[in-house]
Amino acid sequence: MSRDRDQAPGRISGTLAVFRRNLRVWRRFFLASAVGDLAEPLLYLLGLGYGLGSLVADVHGMSYVRFIAPGLVVTATLYSASFEATYGTFTRMVPQKTFQGILSTPVSLGEIVMAEILYASTKAFVAGCAVLGVVLALGLADAWTVAYVPVVCVVGSLAFSGMAVFVTCLSPSYDFFTYYFTLVVTPMILFSGIFFPLDQLPSWAQTMAWASPLTHAAFISHALFSGVLDDLMWIHGAILLAVAILPIWPAVRTMRRRIIK
Repeated sequence: MSRDRDQAPGRISGTLAVFRRNLRVWRRFFLASAVGDLAEPLLYLLGLGYGLGSLVADVHGMSYVRFIAPGLVVTATLYSASFEATYGTFTRMVPQKTFQGILSTPVSLGEIVMAEILYASTKAFVAGCAVLGVVLALGLADAWTVAYVPVVCVVGSLAFSGMAVFVTCLSPSYDFFTYYFTLVVTPMILFSGIFFPLDQLPSWAQTMAWASPLTHAAFISHALFSGVLDDLMWIHGAILLAVAILPIWPAVRTMRRRIIK
């Protein structure tokens, strides 16, 4: 195998071939996968939104359940992308050795990485849109601009998937993912303005929150749900898009060192 073939993302046809292969497997476990992807965000919505919400005064002029709903939509994409691009990708990479088998065909390692990100992003997008459907059915959106929330789900799903695939390339075992979910995913969920406004935090913590891609996704989602749009949306969108792009090349290089002997 040539170095260029191993590293470069290359032809889109190879990426789509691997992506379709993963989709065919997903169809066999769609219902079980959907329960896992949707259960936690919906439990937060119902348990905290209507349970804790009955004890909480209005937040920024809206009920608590309306306040957390936009953030939980993008949280669903984070959960789904993170689980698939860690445990799912690692399973195909190490125990099943699926990637080694694919590399015996005219598909590059870069195309495999892109396919993994695309596949995890697709599952995450479906999860986000499913939670969005529940939120809309409950009448928790206030503006027609909520129609653009799926676009946020697309970019957010790519960002969260790229991050998780890169972590998987570094992971020596399944146990390593505990660190990622405990030290990265959970803090993102807690300190991204989803369950309480960021202005409740100290100034240093608000600054740190900008390092979380979920903060930017939640900000845009809140704006689209309320219909209150401003120029900061473009900044948040640009940061989210950058996070979606930046992990790709390091992931390809790291996976190459791991797989290609």
